Amino acid sequence: DGQKVAYDPGIWFNSAKFMDLEWQVYGQVPPKPGEGEATLFWQHDSGKKSLRIHYREEDGRILGFNVMGIRYRHELCQQWLEEGRPLPYVLENLGAANFDPELYRQHEADLLAIYNRQHPDAPLRLKRRRGLKHLFQLRKAG
Repeated sequence: DGQKVAYDPGIWFNSAKFMDLEWQVYGQVPPKPGEGEATLFWQHDSGKKSLRIHYREEDGRILGFNVMGIRYRHELCQQWLEEGRPLPYVLENLGAANFDPELYRQHEADLLAIYNRQHPDAPLRLKRRRGLKHLFQLRKAG
């Protein structure tokens, strides 16, 4: 007989593509936030790209990401969820998660601008951009 091991599904992840539309879900992102939860949402004017970050209101801990039309690094999103990173930290470093090809426009600053309009007393700035150099710096600092 083998040893019994408790089942640990880990952090929920799903990735799919339908025609030219891609999306990923990391963690938990319900259709509507539960009590004590909130969501920060950005959608491109084309309607083909969006980013939703679900978090706890009390401490800002990230609960999940829903990304459509933008590719994000699974390992980094999972790391932030496992570490319980707060929303301000994730927003400032969000560019490091972007996995789109180099010539694609990044939209993380657009989401950050929405956050800053909602929190004018504590504005954030994007510290990390896309690219392997920044990803390695972030993983070391983590």
